[in-house]
Amino acid sequence: MASFQNEREQLALLEEMFQQNKFAAGLTQTDEVLKQFPASFQLRFLKYRFLRALKNNAQAMHLLHEMHAMFGDNIMVLKELADLNFELHKHPESMLYYQKLLFLDSFNPIAQERVKQIQGRLETSVSEKLADTQVEVRQDDTKPATAADTPPVITFAEAVEPELPVEEKSSPEPGRELDYETESAAELYFKQGLYRESLAIYKKLFEKSGHAEYFLKIKAILLLQRHEKNSLIVERLQYFLELIKKRGSQIV
Repeated sequence: MASFQNEREQLALLEEMFQQNKFAAGLTQTDEVLKQFPASFQLRFLKYRFLRALKNNAQAMHLLHEMHAMFGDNIMVLKELADLNFELHKHPESMLYYQKLLFLDSFNPIAQERVKQIQGRLETSVSEKLADTQVEVRQDDTKPATAADTPPVITFAEAVEPELPVEEKSSPEPGRELDYETESAAELYFKQGLYRESLAIYKKLFEKSGHAEYFLKIKAILLLQRHEKNSLIVERLQYFLELIKKRGSQIV
């Protein structure tokens, strides 16, 4: 009981220092008190507040990750992780923590609004990246270049001829495991239109590194796949409508 009272008294003193804007002195004192009570959530969270007040975002983020590891999906920690990542424009990471927060507090209005904002920003970022994505077909260097032989530029938004069966694109050797999982391999598969293989590699790269760039590429591939499927459905409907117009009641 004595230790609890002592910790509570220390917290009261530190809180008073925070209210008096003595952030640097309060941070130093908090570190000393934490040596006595290293497992105290309240002390660690107060230290986080001092770090934020001093605009030391790097140490504040590190402390939040430590608290997340120690205390699990605590709502206060998740909220601060989501907000700080959002403030630092780390949108994929911010989205992750807002989604965890909504799982525990599904009616949190701020988290709901932030998720919508992040989704819009990510889709805008992906669209901008895809606008510059092209695959250039080079002509044979052994042939003399002429005006008629100007290399065509193929984009990923090419029209797809209507086909009745719906099939995913597969690798040149179906059933074979990917021999290598590098960013260059994923990029090559992407340019060849083998989105499933490219997506699998980018997912593993993101899991290993956590880089936001891989997350954006995953999002881009998913958007492309969805767009491609929607385009195929529309084309098939148009194809059947044409058949119905031509053959009339002969089609059952």
